[in-house]
Amino acid sequence: MQSDGGEAYFRELCEQIGVALIATDVELNIRTWNAAAARMFGVAAERMLDTPVVSVIPLDRRIPAERMFHRAVEAGETGELEFQHRDSLGEVRELSGTIAPVVSESGVHIGASICLRDVTRRIHLQSEVHESRKMAALGAMAGAIAHHFNNVLGSVVTSIDYASACSDAALTKRVLGQTSRALMRASALVNGLLAFAEGAPQAEDLSDLTELMNDLADELEHTIDGRNIEFMLNLPTLPVVPVPRTQLFTILRNISQNAIEAMPNGGSLHIDVSLSEIAAVIVISDTGCGLDKDTQSRIFEPFWSTKSDRLAGSTGATGLGLAIAHGLAQVIGATITVASELNKGSSFTVTVPSPSDGVTPRT
Repeated sequence: MQSDGGEAYFRELCEQIGVALIATDVELNIRTWNAAAARMFGVAAERMLDTPVVSVIPLDRRIPAERMFHRAVEAGETGELEFQHRDSLGEVRELSGTIAPVVSESGVHIGASICLRDVTRRIHLQSEVHESRKMAALGAMAGAIAHHFNNVLGSVVTSIDYASACSDAALTKRVLGQTSRALMRASALVNGLLAFAEGAPQAEDLSDLTELMNDLADELEHTIDGRNIEFMLNLPTLPVVPVPRTQLFTILRNISQNAIEAMPNGGSLHIDVSLSEIAAVIVISDTGCGLDKDTQSRIFEPFWSTKSDRLAGSTGATGLGLAIAHGLAQVIGATITVASELNKGSSFTVTVPSPSDGVTPRT
């Protein structure tokens, strides 16, 4: 289909095409360097011909690039490569390229090519969109937390005013107890957010699993006091198992608090702990209202809660407890799974991988 001027036509096409086109021989020395490549790198073709193609690749990306070029020549493979390059003004440019074989009419691989595009603007736009979404999420979080704390503080102020004007000692004690629980909820939310913000645990944050579970049980027994909830901790004798205390304690506390709030009329809360060769497994089960399939799929979404329907006036329904637990689980490499049936209760399983140095016998 080529006319007599076909070769000149395709040469001109490669020269004027809007992407940087660089082609090599089988030794990976440059044989083609078009005008777009000259503009992108600020170097004329005369200076680049017969030089190794990898010389245009930054040192930190040169080894994988060289492998891709060799695979293109030897096996006919195509690869994608991205790297940064400083232009003539010293500005960092983001380049994206496709490496492919150059094949003769007889089907022999006679070299390799790389087509490069400047994707700096696209990456900047993606970064701006990501930043915009992050700020929107932070705004939503700030609004939800502010709303929650307004509810808590409003309840505290009202309770204190009522207790101050009340002459009934028993009623005053009950009101102050409600105030204490409201402040504990606020404190637990702040501690959860702080644990999430601190990120990965440090070595000094590790605690023994048995000690952590006993501390959690003590706190939960205090929390369920007067709520007609039976609590049982099944904790066998375990060796010393180091776990990230702050993060895991927050995870288990938030799940347990969610279980307690699912049983406004009382019920049973059971925690079972077991240990395998690769992980510690903590199962938290309740006999509360349970979850339907749609709720289970959304249970870890931030600010999404079912509590407002069953706990009228509750200041605990922030929709953050399980979201924080899920986020912290990802930080420490743990997993959380849920099994539930509507009106029959729920069971949350937290699996924490054992540390790489294993466990030690309990003395």
